[in-house]
Parts: sequence; C-alpha cells; structure tokens
Amino acid sequence: MRASGKVSVALSAEHIRQVRHLVEAGEFASASAVMREALRAWLHRRAASAGARARRPNRTFAESHIEPFERVELMFDAGDAKA
Repeated sequence: MRASGKVSVALSAEHIRQVRHLVEAGEFASASAVMREALRAWLHRRAASAGARARRPNRTFAESHIEPFERVELMFDAGDAKA
C-alpha cells in the first residue's frame, strides 16, 4: 500500500482557473491529478537537466562566464594561431 499525504499549495487566480478548466474538460480527474502530473513533469525535466550538466566537460570559472559566441570566436583564434 502506498503512503500518501496532503499538501496545501497557494496558486494565483489564473493558475486555479487553468487547473479547473483542465478538470472540467476531462483531461484530469481532479485538481490533485493535475498537480501530481505537474510535479512529475518538473522532476523529469530537472533530472534530465542534471544529467545534461553531468555530461558536460569541466570548464574553468572564466570559460563558464564567456558567452557562447565568444567561445566560438576564441576557438577560431586559437586555431588560426596554430596554423
């Protein structure tokens, strides 16, 4: 048997309207089902994002604060210097 609990969450009027609309449209059985699915989706995105970060090579502090187009430009400069 699964243990469950109850959590109260404050939502904006617009979010409440959207949750109610999803339930009334028959997309979810209840507001709780909407919230459970939202939490599952968020956890999935978070895990995927953490996995992507784990696969990135280690960078120095300076490299991590250079905009992508600057990194590309620096890579070309380094290649030109070797040629």
